[in-house]
Amino acid sequence: MIVGKSKGEIIILIPSLEPDERLLSYVQQLRQYGLEHLVIVDDGSGEAYQPIFRELGENGCVVLRHRENQGKGAALKTGFRYIEQQFAEVSCVVTADSDGQHAAEDVYRLAEEAGRHPDALLLGVRDFSKEGIPPKSLLGNRISSLMFAALYGKRLSDTQTGLRAFGPQLLTYMQGVRGSRFEYELQMLISCTQSGIPIHTLPIQVIYENGNAGTHFKPIRDSARVMGVLFSNFARFISSSLASSVADLGIAWLLIDLLRPLLGQQDYLRILLATVIARIISILVNYLLNKHFVFRKEQSQGSLWRYLTLCAFVILLSSTGVYLLHTIFFLSEKIAKLVCDAVLFLLSFQMQRRWVFSARGQRL
Repeated sequence: MIVGKSKGEIIILIPSLEPDERLLSYVQQLRQYGLEHLVIVDDGSGEAYQPIFRELGENGCVVLRHRENQGKGAALKTGFRYIEQQFAEVSCVVTADSDGQHAAEDVYRLAEEAGRHPDALLLGVRDFSKEGIPPKSLLGNRISSLMFAALYGKRLSDTQTGLRAFGPQLLTYMQGVRGSRFEYELQMLISCTQSGIPIHTLPIQVIYENGNAGTHFKPIRDSARVMGVLFSNFARFISSSLASSVADLGIAWLLIDLLRPLLGQQDYLRILLATVIARIISILVNYLLNKHFVFRKEQSQGSLWRYLTLCAFVILLSSTGVYLLHTIFFLSEKIAKLVCDAVLFLLSFQMQRRWVFSARGQRL
């Protein structure tokens, strides 16, 4: 089976740490499908593994080397830079793992699918409902998939797959994605989702040799990195909300005292003015923090008006919700306010991500 001719070359990029003879066999399997352009990145494997890499080089693979281990994300970026600089015509780039998890047939199928979606990120996704899945792989994927759907609004059954493909126009973009180790692949999904880059999936075979003993994934350390990436935007959103709340309260307190000499005994007007001015400033602070720090959308036309519209909508929903919970369910107004604002806080995060600071019309 040979890959049909298309404009540009299909490049297979394989980051590798301390490989065994299976990598040599895997390269031969890929070539049986007409996949001739292979870039292997030795991510600091050490001298003991150099005979394998030398043999790969002698067999026509491009072998790039990190003298010290820098992480899977760093290895992928090294490969992306090389491909961008050395290949004049690229049809698509396919990344695959070196531990035998990705069948050569699936690499070929994903490359074909990438040709049909040159502007998208393609994922080869595994079916975790089948038997024989290592518990740590199953649990890790289930948790990250659920959290990804809840926080970023896109359901992906396999957020940790290393089999991915995309067109050459995304090469520069992928080099700018944050992360240097296993968390890089999850950050890639988050960045593409936030930038409006389509993500398509293709079912692939589930292969775990010896219970996935060849993996270099460190359950505690790397899981912590992955969770940190998952919750990074939401944590920044919470920080932004706290900062604007502090600004609101602090400015109101300051103005209540500063306006006293000007307004004398007009206490209600003084408190009203202090509250309104503080709220306007805190809203602008929250908008600017969310735009530049949380969602990082420097170019987001019309986002201020969308943000103000959302604020008005949230205020209306909050007051209506408190009233209904109090009058229909006889819930304390204070408890009702706490419940409504907690729900609306999550709604506001999703609305700002999807609508206020969305990637509509954004081009790479």
